[in-house]
Amino acid sequence: MEDLSKRERSILDRLVTCYIDTGEPVGSRTLAKTAVALSSATVRNSMADLEEKGYLHQPHTSSGRVPTDEGYRVYVDAIMGQQEISEDERRRLREMVEEAIRENNIEGLMTQVSRVIADVSHNLGVALTPQFKEGRFRSIDMIPLSESKLLLVLTIQSGLVKTMVMEADARLEADDLGATQRLINERLSGLSIEDILNTVGERLRGASDGSPRLLRLICDSAHSLFEFSTEEDLHLVGTGNFFLQPEFSEDREQLARLYELFEERSQMTAILNDRMGDGIAITIGGENDSPELSACSLLTSKYRMGNVNGVIGLMGPTRLAYSKMVPLVRYMASLTENLLEEKFEER
Repeated sequence: MEDLSKRERSILDRLVTCYIDTGEPVGSRTLAKTAVALSSATVRNSMADLEEKGYLHQPHTSSGRVPTDEGYRVYVDAIMGQQEISEDERRRLREMVEEAIRENNIEGLMTQVSRVIADVSHNLGVALTPQFKEGRFRSIDMIPLSESKLLLVLTIQSGLVKTMVMEADARLEADDLGATQRLINERLSGLSIEDILNTVGERLRGASDGSPRLLRLICDSAHSLFEFSTEEDLHLVGTGNFFLQPEFSEDREQLARLYELFEERSQMTAILNDRMGDGIAITIGGENDSPELSACSLLTSKYRMGNVNGVIGLMGPTRLAYSKMVPLVRYMASLTENLLEEKFEER
């Protein structure tokens, strides 16, 4: 950025904005119409300098210029302003999401958050549910349903509750249940779910208190009992918006690669898992590690639910309205945190 003059920054700003709006290469004459006291020749010379520095390129010899990934990066980091979200729009976005969690359904919330982002941005809304293996175990309650059938209610410190019915091979005595429940809570409370999955056997087997038979059953069922992940941790909404963007709809090979990436899902989940830092993370074009995303920009924000994290954001072409999308993603992350706290953590 240090190598750009004030005039070059102004021209880059106008060119990126114009290209985002129209999707067409921008010529010097178009920019000169919006520039004060700058001729087409002056603008053309500055555009040539920007191209030489790697911030613009010319798709065809007779066309105008378009931003490169480096040009977008400078624009995002040092030039663009951000449009604020009005109170009316904030209220509207909240109402659009709130309906999904009336039944305390995290998956419903994340699907709706992704859908709202997709609808507002006209791109792909993405969300990754909280990674509960990082969560801390709070307690287990054992509720007898019959002589040999047991309802287990697990709670982690973020407020999430999981229930599971377990069938024992013999009659369950009330005293055994109480002692076993106390032992599990004493030995496991405060540990991460991941630690419990890795060490539950050595922590519970051989205990002097509780029912050895029931403790053995708990250990043998630990993976299904303590695994809080769902089958649909990844939410991708708005693929129609995404694939209809001209950058993708005109390149069938690129379209096929992206479709495979979204269908396979594990790679997208890994990509989002790596974006757990604070603030808005923006990767543009070739900055993405995955070659399938070389023509895409990915904007994400971490959100928290207690002591576990998730990710929300959007994906689109590098020709993205960054000044509008960054405030949208930031607000939706804040809204998601607030709604999760209101609906889940107070329980």
